Amino acid sequence: MKKTLLSAASFAVVAVSAVAIAPTTSEAIPAFARQTGAACLSCHFQTFPAVNAFGRSFKLGAFTDVGEQALIEDDGLSLPSVMNSSFVLRAQYNSEKTATGTTTTWAVPADAVLLMAGRVGSNTGAFVEFDGGAANWQLMNSFDFDSFKGGLNIQNTGFGPTAAIEVTNVFGQHGGKLFGKALSSVNNILKGVNTGNAIAPVAGVGNGANTTSVALWAGNESFLVQVAGVAFEDANAVTNASFVPMIRGTYIADLGAAELMIGGGLISGTQTTNNTPGGVGVNATFVDLQVQGEMGDMSYGVYADYTTTKAKGTNGGGSSNLFAIAAGGMAAAGSDVDGYSIRAEVKPTHSLMFGLGAGQVKTTPLVGAVTKTNSTQVAATYEVYQNMEINTFYKVDTAGATTTKTIFAEVEALF
Repeated sequence: MKKTLLSAASFAVVAVSAVAIAPTTSEAIPAFARQTGAACLSCHFQTFPAVNAFGRSFKLGAFTDVGEQALIEDDGLSLPSVMNSSFVLRAQYNSEKTATGTTTTWAVPADAVLLMAGRVGSNTGAFVEFDGGAANWQLMNSFDFDSFKGGLNIQNTGFGPTAAIEVTNVFGQHGGKLFGKALSSVNNILKGVNTGNAIAPVAGVGNGANTTSVALWAGNESFLVQVAGVAFEDANAVTNASFVPMIRGTYIADLGAAELMIGGGLISGTQTTNNTPGGVGVNATFVDLQVQGEMGDMSYGVYADYTTTKAKGTNGGGSSNLFAIAAGGMAAAGSDVDGYSIRAEVKPTHSLMFGLGAGQVKTTPLVGAVTKTNSTQVAATYEVYQNMEINTFYKVDTAGATTTKTIFAEVEALF
């Protein structure tokens, strides 16, 4: 067996340039930094977990690129000489005020997660969050086809149905900065309505539970397409649900000093569990938009999405909607659920970020009145050290005559 030292030229160039011109940031996964030797802002836009063009390229390469880290190589073997891992520790405070009183929750720790990520082989990479079990995991493959890459990915995560190969910062894993995905209609409807409680959102099918998918994908710097089968777990984490077809596409273009990303997806079919006849209707369409750029020394991002789900007839059964059930169990299974969100985020200095956004989720039952939940949110992040930061947001959710005001604060350390 031989031990060789490989270096990816692109990572070397980006790492040197990022150190030279960019301020340090606390928001990167140290496992990737150790493997690539690249600075945080090489892959991330403003802060983790949002990705920029180079971060998307690294992900489309299945996390296999390395900098100057030693590789152990042999026939059918190409591994980093050390296991690249990180540890995330979070403490959270959450206060919800309604007409009936205030509920305060401390979570210390709220998260104590071991992250293991990076190269498995020359064409394969992985991402695992371990909290006593594999809370989130992705196994990714990437092969070159002249002007684009493609592969087959498998995932079981809480990052949403498109997580097998998702690059947008609107929702899911990469929409987490400044708590943006708390407003996202894709995140709220396809995973269950978020009522404002960031620690324990309302229970229901799919809400907070993982999705499993197997996706064929192809993409480059201008487009990304995945065709997948997706299984939605229920509140009891049923894992033997059948796969429902999904297609997801994204187009990326330069707009001078800014970058435009437009995407959309369709999920349609019937999901069964335990081979039960009938099943539940799954019918969702979504579109998303993001613009990211710089104005002088300040970076900014604008993000928006729209989601619509319709009741669907099932095999030998009536009309139902998995996502109406997911919306807290408040709506009849035959209801339609729609929503939208828009938010803007700015980073005026290397240590401060601010965000402002609004969203709505609307349920239209077969019989009865339409119900709407309107949300507005203000968020901020302050970086204390390169590996420690303070995050906070203030969120107002209004559903009819009921208003919930949430104050949330978090201290996060990565090492």
